[in-house]
Amino acid sequence: MTREIARSCIVVALDVSEVGQAQTLTSLLNNKVGGFKVGFEFIYSMFTTLMTATFEDASDLLCALRKFFSAFAGKGFMDGKIADIPNTVSGAVRAICRLQPFMFNMHAFAGPKAMKAAREAVDNMANELNLERKPLLLAVTVLTSLDETDLVSLGFMPNGVGDPIRPGLVVRYAKLAQDSGCDGVIASPLEVTAIREVCGPDFKIFTPGVRLPGSSQQDQKAVGTPGGSIRAGANGVIIGRDITGAADPVAALERVVDNIVEAFQKEGLTP
Repeated sequence: MTREIARSCIVVALDVSEVGQAQTLTSLLNNKVGGFKVGFEFIYSMFTTLMTATFEDASDLLCALRKFFSAFAGKGFMDGKIADIPNTVSGAVRAICRLQPFMFNMHAFAGPKAMKAAREAVDNMANELNLERKPLLLAVTVLTSLDETDLVSLGFMPNGVGDPIRPGLVVRYAKLAQDSGCDGVIASPLEVTAIREVCGPDFKIFTPGVRLPGSSQQDQKAVGTPGGSIRAGANGVIIGRDITGAADPVAALERVVDNIVEAFQKEGLTP
């Protein structure tokens, strides 16, 4: 595992509310990572600001947003977690495809019809826009903030007394997503090996809930290290606060790269 390959596996989560913060992080890290995630906090903050700002301020923000997105063209992950009826999902996917992200996601629990509608929308928009590369369609399995107690409260039941719910549910959602045409899934580091065994080597797996050793789990419950995730078979890790919340984001990124490289060096493995 080279440091260059390790860097390409890292997607930095830009969970910030101001475009200036996002621009600062991308300018520091753009040529050092595989991509950037833009999620709910940023999306809704920008929409709200655009709708409530003066015309002049909104125009300035729009220009800044265009520069921001163009700065990492082809490396964007639109973390919108779409979950709705198939027709609405299709419309949302068509809109997302116009941004030409590297990948985007939806919830697997939206069901096979919704995931198939998303697949069809991606394929149609790729033809309509003459895209050289289709955005990857990923399905979110089970959020990393949910533990066994949470899943029981949501109505999920174990197969037997003492059996965990999460592993089987995640793999079931992953297989459903694969059968419905998704390119891959978002799943915690804890389920990577099981998904890889069921869904094969070509199915994409990206893991949030990634923390460096000694870091706070904060609101995450299903967590693992960057190196452990990649070694288990993940294609990429999605990591935010360990990097973006650091006093020196570049130095923090290098620690993540170290963790991935060392995970392979210890076992003499190759990616």
